[in-house]
Amino acid sequence: MYDVTSSFNTGEYHGYNVKYSPFRKNLLACAASENFGLAGKGGLFVLEVRNSKQITPLTHRNWVDGIYDVSWSELNPELLLTSCNDGTILIWDIILGPDPVSSYKIHDKEVLSVEWNPQNAYTYILSASWDHTVKLWDPFSAKEVSAFLEHSNQVFQASWSPHCVETFASVSADGTLRLWDIRTPQQSIACYHHDSEVLCCDWDKIDSGIIATVRRIKFSPFEPGRLASVSYDFTTRFWDWNETQALQIRKEHSEFVFGLDFNPKTRNEVCDCAWDSLLCIYNNRT
Repeated sequence: MYDVTSSFNTGEYHGYNVKYSPFRKNLLACAASENFGLAGKGGLFVLEVRNSKQITPLTHRNWVDGIYDVSWSELNPELLLTSCNDGTILIWDIILGPDPVSSYKIHDKEVLSVEWNPQNAYTYILSASWDHTVKLWDPFSAKEVSAFLEHSNQVFQASWSPHCVETFASVSADGTLRLWDIRTPQQSIACYHHDSEVLCCDWDKIDSGIIATVRRIKFSPFEPGRLASVSYDFTTRFWDWNETQALQIRKEHSEFVFGLDFNPKTRNEVCDCAWDSLLCIYNNRT
């Protein structure tokens, strides 16, 4: 069973997403925004988590507009990428000063998600926006590589496959999940329709044929068929893919739960964040 082992309050900033570092098992980043992301500044928190029990803030950076997503560089352990309400994408160095080291204007509207290619075969970044597009771009040349244009409404997330370096999935308010190959950006390679808007997706880290969709969902990097989800009902739920009911339901929050991640370096450690400004660490000691 998963128990809350520590928590951290982001104050006036409401949590949108959390990501563990791919390099260091005790580093965690949180993207957050004032006024639920509708107006005001954005905040980026970098936290140190010791033995799942003690959370120490290492640095806090501000931006002039809301911050919606965060992604660690897969090449440099000091670099972070954030997407913002004003349509900008920022690169931060957690060692250097308080300002971003690079700023990009890739989209015309809010950018809901950003993700570095996790396999290092390319330096490319995926970004998904309310302008109905997914963009593939190179941060080092500051150039757009490709645009993926088949969605007819806001795109909420684009997520690289952990199994195939050229493949990613995207989800949208148009009710579809689409699969893409970056070598053929003109047309998606598959499309799966839902009854309503699709807010998030995640690839099974072990089985390449499984993708799940919900408010926010993450597969365990260690346990086949195990995953967690968060929702607007204020809960964090833990699942076995083969069971129809949740294995465990935790209700630690008093507002929408938006962010979720499994620690890729520490078995059974999970983090979430919510609009109540609370970030929680869970650990399954069994």
